Amino acid sequence: MRLASIIARLEKHRKKAKELAKKDISNYFIFTSLAMKCFQAVNSAIELGEYIVSVKKLGFPSKYREIFELLYENKLISKKTLNCIKRLIFLRNLIAHEYYQITERELKEMVKLLDCLNELIKVAKSLK
Repeated sequence: MRLASIIARLEKHRKKAKELAKKDISNYFIFTSLAMKCFQAVNSAIELGEYIVSVKKLGFPSKYREIFELLYENKLISKKTLNCIKRLIFLRNLIAHEYYQITERELKEMVKLLDCLNELIKVAKSLK
């Protein structure tokens, strides 16, 4: 049940992010809503990665990036997906920690990169 809940949350946030990205993101409320949906989608992906690492007993990552490095090292995700998720985590951290204001271009990039999470979802659904 927990797995289904994580996947459903990830897909819900990703879908809403795609809808918001089609609107005028120069509007403050749309911009901040889009940033939050992207942030939540990546958080759900991190939770999904943690779940897979735990079920497969792959180790104890200390950083979000390490979750996905373990999945890659164990041939569960591709190098392309690993790099995509690393970029998503970097952009997520910009939103979370406000190192600087994330740009409209970076938010649009995030929305496009969310598609790479399909491979992660596929791996999670294949767990027995």
